[in-house]
Amino acid sequence: MTHIVILGGTNQDIFAYSHQQIKLNDSNPGFLKEACGGVGRNIAENLARLELNPTLITAIGNDDIGQKIILEGSKVGISFDPIWIKKTSKYLAVINQNKDMLVAVASMDDVEKMTVNQVADKLESLQAADLMIIDTNYNHEVLSYVFEQVKAPIFIEAISTIKAEKLRPFYAKIQLLKLNLVEAQSLSDIKVETKADINKIGSYFYQKKVKEILITLGDQGAYYFDGKNHQFMNGRNIKIVNTTGAGDAFFAGAIYAKINGMNILSCGIASSIITLKDEKAVSPKMNTQHLLQTIKEYQL
Repeated sequence: MTHIVILGGTNQDIFAYSHQQIKLNDSNPGFLKEACGGVGRNIAENLARLELNPTLITAIGNDDIGQKIILEGSKVGISFDPIWIKKTSKYLAVINQNKDMLVAVASMDDVEKMTVNQVADKLESLQAADLMIIDTNYNHEVLSYVFEQVKAPIFIEAISTIKAEKLRPFYAKIQLLKLNLVEAQSLSDIKVETKADINKIGSYFYQKKVKEILITLGDQGAYYFDGKNHQFMNGRNIKIVNTTGAGDAFFAGAIYAKINGMNILSCGIASSIITLKDEKAVSPKMNTQHLLQTIKEYQL
């Protein structure tokens, strides 16, 4: 079995749902929900539910929240290799009446302050990977160290336009780069008006020595380029419960596809559909059987 190691963020998610159209600069009626979160952790849970047994190297507080996250994640098959910090990071997202994120604030300063020495303590785990997955929550020095030390193929989740900027010096070391359309346009400086423009973005990153490019296009589907073929797959019309976590699920599905020799866009979109239909950022219904059923049901 492929040994997957993830270096990524963990936090407590707090979702604020509005009952109606959000009125800015005012109090809005709604409700709050809390959950285990973080991009790296979400990807790890999805992969664990797909029976891929990932190891998660992550900065996490030695507090009640951190202990709960480790306990819950371990139950579904995540092997935690924690880097202890003072407090577990928190992520607050405001969800509008259409179940889309209106705005979010990530309190992850302690993660950004991580040192190379702290990560170097995990060198044995890093170098044991057959496949390395990294999100961009960590600072330039930490990322540089990991790119230098890891010899396995590296898959990257960009996370956001601001954090994705850290990747520019490392393109040649990236096997697969996963972006959303906003991030892809920001990093490439190519404005997308047609599908041909998306092809240009794929070619841009390939010319920068990124070996594979994966771009999510919201409800329009997704795009993949491996240096040979530009591939598109349309999205599917579904009733959306929550968009938070859909990108993480998509990436996990794509990784599952790569490991199992399946279509990367089919598995990615199917995984995101499972999550979009659930109120949680990682659906408890995620499993290999449900993934295959979703691919068949939606003819992906």
